[in-house]
Amino acid sequence: MDNKIILASGGLRKKLLLLCSMLVITAAVAFAIIGILQLRAAARVTAETNDSQNVAIKERSQETITSLTYEDMLNTITLTAENADGEFWTMKHDFTMLAAQVQDIFAHPDKYGEREVYPPDPAKAGRYSLQLIFANDEAARDPETQIMVRKLANLEPLMTEIVRGNDNFTRDCYISLPNGTSMVVDTIPDEKYDENDVMYPYDPTERPWYQSAVEAGEFSFTLAVHSYFLELPEVEYGCPIYLDGELVAVLGGSTKLSVIQEFISDVGVGKKGFSIMVSNGGLLVYSPRESGELKMVNDMSTDIRDTGNAALATLIQDALDQESGLGKVEIDGEAYYAAFARMSSLGWTLITFVPHSELEQPTEALLTELDNISAKASEGYKRNFRRSSLLLLIIVILLIFSASVAAVSFSGKITNPIRVMTQRIEDVTGEQFVFQMDDVYRTGDEIEILANTFRKLSDQTEEYLRNILAMTAEKERTGTELALATRIQADMLPNKFPAFPDRQEFHVFASMTPAKEVGGDFYDFFFVDDDRLALVMADVSGKGIPAAMFMMMAKNMIQNQAMAGHSPQEVLGTVNQMIYENNKEEMFVTVWFGILDLVSGILTAANAGHEYPVLKTPDGPFEIFKDKHGFVLGTVGGMKYREYELHLEPGSKLFVYTDGASEAQNSEEELFGRDRIVQALNSVKDEPPEGLLRAVTEAVADFVGEAEQFDDITMLCIEYRGKA
Repeated sequence: MDNKIILASGGLRKKLLLLCSMLVITAAVAFAIIGILQLRAAARVTAETNDSQNVAIKERSQETITSLTYEDMLNTITLTAENADGEFWTMKHDFTMLAAQVQDIFAHPDKYGEREVYPPDPAKAGRYSLQLIFANDEAARDPETQIMVRKLANLEPLMTEIVRGNDNFTRDCYISLPNGTSMVVDTIPDEKYDENDVMYPYDPTERPWYQSAVEAGEFSFTLAVHSYFLELPEVEYGCPIYLDGELVAVLGGSTKLSVIQEFISDVGVGKKGFSIMVSNGGLLVYSPRESGELKMVNDMSTDIRDTGNAALATLIQDALDQESGLGKVEIDGEAYYAAFARMSSLGWTLITFVPHSELEQPTEALLTELDNISAKASEGYKRNFRRSSLLLLIIVILLIFSASVAAVSFSGKITNPIRVMTQRIEDVTGEQFVFQMDDVYRTGDEIEILANTFRKLSDQTEEYLRNILAMTAEKERTGTELALATRIQADMLPNKFPAFPDRQEFHVFASMTPAKEVGGDFYDFFFVDDDRLALVMADVSGKGIPAAMFMMMAKNMIQNQAMAGHSPQEVLGTVNQMIYENNKEEMFVTVWFGILDLVSGILTAANAGHEYPVLKTPDGPFEIFKDKHGFVLGTVGGMKYREYELHLEPGSKLFVYTDGASEAQNSEEELFGRDRIVQALNSVKDEPPEGLLRAVTEAVADFVGEAEQFDDITMLCIEYRGKA
């Protein structure tokens, strides 16, 4: 009030003074009550909003974390199974190649020279060496066996490369004859002698790998067995070789079980997650647990479907019946999420487990932190509320003579920020978690503290959502890059048909279906000059981006050498040497390469370990043409390749392909085979090349059914029409 106002004497002045005092007191008390009610309303709204945020965050966080963890578990176990299975597939592929070479030696022994083979030399321990061992003296004295062994000794480089090139997965490589004679490449010649330096007799026909291979009639794996020469468990595998229906030899090899176990010992999700390996018979092959329902037993005799845990037995049976999947189970009284994937080559299954408690821990930690922040803010708010109430009473007493405007102004300073904050807090619902700091809250008291607390909670929630969006964007980026790699590889191969519409002497068509986003197969056709057309069909070892890069290098090398005017045998020899000298990754490629003279119809070709071509004369059916095979490109330097000639009459058709077509498997692991390829071609033998490729593609798809494609499928067909 203005200090110049002079109060009149008498009761009116007193009444006016009393009225003014009562008005000020009433206004101050009303202001205090309103302030207290506003503060309490803000506290109530704060608590309700906090509870609403906690519920929303818990639901969304738990759902998101569970989904991401499930996906991470399935991706991790599937990738691990594919990596392990890839090693065994490569090993199986190498042994299949070796089997083809052994069969060729038995079928055409006159084509091969002889090399001496010696018994194990202990001085060569730790180095790869070729050794000759016998089951008995009768086998050692057989002259025919000795001649055949010296011819088979030509395969020593390939046997050594198979063992050395598989990163400890392949420990040894055997070529064993039915009479008990064996050639082996390994690094333990010293272990084949007893303490008296007498060599142990080794009868391969009594080993599980030999017996299972003969019984199955094809490449097969055994369950873990004890090594003959070393006291350790190992997985063995064998591949029988027949000539005219008669067993002539069995290839064998082994992998230490510890190598497989170490491969998966670190596979897990989270801090307490772990993985196990189960055989196709339900036996526990590996577990990191030392006790409980998944306890590892050295003799690997535990069928974990018989542990009495019905949920665990159901999960194991699902894992044996399916390629991959997810599930929930209790192990030793603790709840787990589980993901499983099968290693197709072995038939074994990998299973990873993550505890429920660990999966829910991030959400619980976030809610605990939110509760702590809210509790601290609430306690600070109550403490400051008491101080504010006391200060309000003091202000009311001291300002009893103050004007109503000052009281209203003071009331507004307190209530306005609280009103705005209350409104903003009520808007923070649903999926909108943004609470921004405003100048109206910068009061320098509890209101600013409370506003800062809400801002921090809002920033933390927004950061959490940004992290989830970033993870989703990274996954989409990876998919985009793989799609781009697929398009780049497709553009590297001739893909416009008809390829040469102005040339009437021939009609050519080709296709490639990669097993991964990108593949290692490739085909090519190009003019060497105006009257000579080069044809290429090749298969690079392995799959994925590394095989695709190797494919592009090999394709360019072959084309450059052909355009330089070299013959097919010269092209293959030069490219083999170029790859061999720079092949640090020890990859290889099989190639069929031919040059067709469009005037004479003479096709000059050479084969570097590739599939046989299929030929059709004008009036005849399609038939396999067993050409002369050379060695694959890139593994052995200085190789010489032989070429041959075919005279194509007008109307003749030539079909070449990769082993992805002939070795396509159905769900029963049966191979499609060359005979079915020839049958599919002959079913539409008068069709043009594109119709022939379509018939083979449909036949393979019908045969495979729902089974997964394991290898690239590439085909090329040319119809020679003659000079116009």
